[in-house]
Amino acid sequence: MLPGDVVPDFKLANQDGKPVHLHQYHGKILLLTFTYTRCPLPDYCTRMTTNFHAVDQELQRDAKLYERTHLLSISFDPDYDTPQVLHSYGSSHTEQYQNETFKHWEFLTGKPDEIKSIAQFFGLTYFPDENQIVHSLRTALIGTDGKVVKIYRGNEWKPEDVVNDVRNLSQGQQSPQGG
Repeated sequence: MLPGDVVPDFKLANQDGKPVHLHQYHGKILLLTFTYTRCPLPDYCTRMTTNFHAVDQELQRDAKLYERTHLLSISFDPDYDTPQVLHSYGSSHTEQYQNETFKHWEFLTGKPDEIKSIAQFFGLTYFPDENQIVHSLRTALIGTDGKVVKIYRGNEWKPEDVVNDVRNLSQGQQSPQGG
């Protein structure tokens, strides 16, 4: 996968059990990351979710940009991370609890083979190891046309840098490639 590649139209389910297809977000700038709710390492999945919360909060400060964007967190632990678990996890991380509508940031799960296919497309690797899942980290910036703009590898990216990339992309400026 390289910047400019079209992201496949995956089919997953969100935290409410509703089907989600990538193509339903055409016209929006997407940020997509991978997590699992039981990850024991604070610098991995929890950091990705905390970073996405910071990105979501910053995007809310610009109503036009907020409207043009959408965030997706995909779990690669579908056996445990059911829609109900993701609903609870997501609403606690957005700090909206019972009031969370998930209109801007959704938490996704699905069939193991579909999740694996999506993860492989983005270069994410994972495998079960005793009581945890050993995994790499990938976060993707996807343009309004469904093409990869940038991949952020690892956990060293900063929410403000991602928001700047989103802002630049929204304004028609080219976001730096790579990651």
